[in-house]
Amino acid sequence: MSNGKLSAIDLFSGAGGLHIGFERAGFDIKLCIDNDNLVERTHRRNFPNIPMINRDIRTVTPDEIKAFLDDGTVDVVIGGPPCQGFSTIGKRVSSDPQKRYAFDPRNELVITYANLIRALQPKFIVMENVKGILTKDGGNYLQSVLSMLRAAGYSVDYRLINMADYGVPQIRERVIILGNRLGLPVTFPKRDHSDNPEDGLLPWNNCWDVLKDLVDLGDCPEFNHVALKHTPKNIERYKLIPEGGRLPEDNLPPELYRRNFGNTYKRLDRKRPALTMVPGNDAFPIHPELNRSLTVREAARIQTFPDEMIFEGNRRQQGHQVGNAVPPMFSEKLGKFVLSLLSGNGGDEN
Repeated sequence: MSNGKLSAIDLFSGAGGLHIGFERAGFDIKLCIDNDNLVERTHRRNFPNIPMINRDIRTVTPDEIKAFLDDGTVDVVIGGPPCQGFSTIGKRVSSDPQKRYAFDPRNELVITYANLIRALQPKFIVMENVKGILTKDGGNYLQSVLSMLRAAGYSVDYRLINMADYGVPQIRERVIILGNRLGLPVTFPKRDHSDNPEDGLLPWNNCWDVLKDLVDLGDCPEFNHVALKHTPKNIERYKLIPEGGRLPEDNLPPELYRRNFGNTYKRLDRKRPALTMVPGNDAFPIHPELNRSLTVREAARIQTFPDEMIFEGNRRQQGHQVGNAVPPMFSEKLGKFVLSLLSGNGGDEN
């Protein structure tokens, strides 16, 4: 804490949604780690003063990380390993969670994460993951992750959080795992928005407030704002989608029918939070007013990224960086909550 700030490192940092929020909350981000050349380009363009290691985390040693830290210590580790090797995790070849994982090489990221936590011994850990972690392998995967973190000396718990409840103009449910080795009870930040007026909280934010000023803006590649060039057939389909609804598949003219209409055939409702920003087939959901999918910039607005944040790569690569990120608005509130706990103020728990 050489500059008076608590320190954090971001593992599996992606486009930086987590560390943007934690830096805003008052943390000093010492290092980011990911294994993606496009992510590195985006990182170095937007965060030139934050060191980054672009390498498979399984090859990064604790000593390499400690070289970036004051006195070799860090207060908080944020991030979350991709959960890939789900299908085999529940096969109990051993009572030891690490041995039970080891026969599937895709699980090495989780094991490496737990081993780094054990070696670095941060005061606090923050993990974010998709909702599917709750049900994969009947819940055994999540319990194994928690067991490994507890074996490393941490009190841990998890919660499914809808980020619309924290002001993000998007329905985005994600699992947040928090842990500490300070003997503190594991609590979570109090939500400040709700879809239920009886809760006495602020109403959910709608998506239109962050989109409306871009309606008349033409293509602007340097701003990540380029409309996808849809086929005439797709445009005719989009014209049939009501605001807040989806394509009426059962009533389509034969020439517009196709199989597997997905999230890209749903139109946003300007009075409601957006659907989850996950790009599919290079396209986000349909604009509330225009007959096209959202641009990368519009999706980034919904994800609460600042306009000065520029994403590198082609449209697909930009879209995946945006769609896979944690919204900075949420991560800032989470960061302030963690900071209050580490500062001895007890947090504003829910």
